[in-house]
Amino acid sequence: MIIAIHQPNYIPWAGYFFKILQSDIFVFLDDAQFSNGSFINRTNIIVNSKKSWMSIPVKKKLGIKINQVAIADPKWKIKHLSKIKNTYIKCEHFSDIWNRINTLYESIESNYLFEINRKIIITISKWLDSNSKFFLSSSLNINENIKAENKILEIVKCFKGITYISGKGGKNYQDEKNFINDKVNLVYIESLLKSYEQKQNNEKFIPGLSILDLFFNLGIEATKNYIYRNFKLL
Repeated sequence: MIIAIHQPNYIPWAGYFFKILQSDIFVFLDDAQFSNGSFINRTNIIVNSKKSWMSIPVKKKLGIKINQVAIADPKWKIKHLSKIKNTYIKCEHFSDIWNRINTLYESIESNYLFEINRKIIITISKWLDSNSKFFLSSSLNINENIKAENKILEIVKCFKGITYISGKGGKNYQDEKNFINDKVNLVYIESLLKSYEQKQNNEKFIPGLSILDLFFNLGIEATKNYIYRNFKLL
């Protein structure tokens, strides 16, 4: 059983979905503390050939958990759809992707950030033909006071995982000996991020944007191919 775990980010980049595509089980770390300035409530697209933030305004307070964060602006969907449309309207695959995104946003009724992100991520994963099953860390009854690394291992063990997929940033805080002791194979994601044509960008290629950028420029099928060609497990 291959396990991947991540905070529920807002319309994340391709690497996030590569992790999902490679996993049997993907766990949303929804009971972790909300981090201001993270990708949990914002993502990057291109506006006027520059990287631009697209953020969901939220009500936040010190120590609040991700699954407790509420939306601060009820008009956020209208504003984001307008920004997406204005940014990508000249892209080759605009019509198909816009219809999908517009339908997805119209189906969002929750006022909580986590539920919005979960719905978006699971829907996009289906577009990419993912077979991964999704779970919430908050539903696993794991001691919330243990350290982040130990919590990761406990989640993996809940599903009798044999392999855990980690981002490369995990090397900065994970003790690989702990995974070895628990007989869990720890693998990391390596990214290549080769350039592709960004119709709305007249300057140097900008990598690491929301997967929306790939969808509008390449289409669904070519985006899947890009993900499999540009990411690998080490």
